[in-house]
Amino acid sequence: MLRLVVIGDIHVQAGKLWRMLREAGLADEQNRPTDALRDGSTRLVLLGDLVHPKSRERYADLVNVRRYDEYNPRHLERAEQAQERFLREVKGFADRVPDGNMTILMGNHDYNAVTPDQGPLRTDDVSHLEWKPGYGNELDPALRDWILTWPFELAVEGLHLAHVGPLPEHNTFDQAFYLENRRRWLQEDRDFIEGTPYRLGVYGHTPVRGGVNVASQGRALLLDTNGHLDEYAWLEVEIRDDSYRLKLHGNFFDEIMPREAEG
Repeated sequence: MLRLVVIGDIHVQAGKLWRMLREAGLADEQNRPTDALRDGSTRLVLLGDLVHPKSRERYADLVNVRRYDEYNPRHLERAEQAQERFLREVKGFADRVPDGNMTILMGNHDYNAVTPDQGPLRTDDVSHLEWKPGYGNELDPALRDWILTWPFELAVEGLHLAHVGPLPEHNTFDQAFYLENRRRWLQEDRDFIEGTPYRLGVYGHTPVRGGVNVASQGRALLLDTNGHLDEYAWLEVEIRDDSYRLKLHGNFFDEIMPREAEG
């Protein structure tokens, strides 16, 4: 039996990442890989999008300002520096793990960060200007080279893992990716795993609440669940000869509900 731990989109949430790795038994209190990860009894997969906080509020927390302004050069530089520190922490962790035991998949935000000629991405009301010519600084070349080694997909014992979806075009982050909205496959009543070598797929990219969502007629799981307040989730997969046992761990729901004023 092989144990696989899968974590969805992180977007520079270091506290959540290290918490999940410790809960999974893959990192110790000093954020170093444990024997379980080093000896190959467990494999770790991150589904991409390590960079770019997903809201103005998260940027503000990251750079310690009241309101983040991406067009303020000091704010932007601090956002770049904070993200590069985070990436170095993850790289330092990964460098201690033997080859094949940990995989970071390429997400569209990661790809955008290392592709200077691709325009800035935007999430709601904030533009991601980090490392873009005319706005930010150049990404540390060592980090850029490292990110460019991340694969776009991974297959493990019939299980397909990628950032967006099961087909090659789902994980091709060119300009058409955004014009065509390639996450729309999720709404189609079709089994996208059929005709592929895979039995099940696990993907990130599309935010979900309350744990994990199911698509592709039950054969694709969506795991971008680390975005809202203190919510986080990680998937444990026990791969057996004839089956997968899937166990979801984390804090699936954290909501602030307004109370009516007492009359």
